Amino acid sequence: MNMKILVLASVSTLLVCAQAHLMLEQRMNSEDVTVRREAAKELRGKPRDSRLVPVILKACRDPDADVRTYGFYAIGRVDARADEGVVGTLIAGMSDTSAQVRRAVTSSMGSLNPFPNTCTPHLVRLLVDPDDKVRKFAFSAVADLGRDAMGSLIRNIDSKDEKMRVAVINVLAQIGGPAKSALPKLRQIAREDPNEEARSAAERAVKFIGE
Repeated sequence: MNMKILVLASVSTLLVCAQAHLMLEQRMNSEDVTVRREAAKELRGKPRDSRLVPVILKACRDPDADVRTYGFYAIGRVDARADEGVVGTLIAGMSDTSAQVRRAVTSSMGSLNPFPNTCTPHLVRLLVDPDDKVRKFAFSAVADLGRDAMGSLIRNIDSKDEKMRVAVINVLAQIGGPAKSALPKLRQIAREDPNEEARSAAERAVKFIGE
């Protein structure tokens, strides 16, 4: 008898969850932007659930910047392997014209597990984003990638953009030991770079990374 009650309760819970997901999807399809904003805002507080991936992606692609922002705050709990559209949506978000959307994307990058490596070059570019918060979020996310970010960082260490060179050097310093392969290049920059800030940053990075 008790087992029957438990089964019925489980089925009831599943039905309620399915209905809630359907309602969210319907609200995300509303022509009323206020309804879509409220629905997208709720996504941020939802636990990881593969059934919500299409709804989250729809929010991330919405014409309204607020809806996209809420969608990208929620995307950190999505498995990038769950839908082939996840990576493309992340890349598009990192080049969004809205700074608040780019903030949401970069702040969620550190939560992605596993991290989609094809996003790394685009994330590195945000180290010199015009928005200060985007730069900070990008710095933290790239540094957390550690050795996995080395390829993209090394490709940008000779950038003609002085700000990019300095940003890359500072991230390498933050990565520390796993960035030892960059030491020869950092020593060269410390000696020869025409930019004083880059030279100083390289000297510090060499000390932080160590021998």
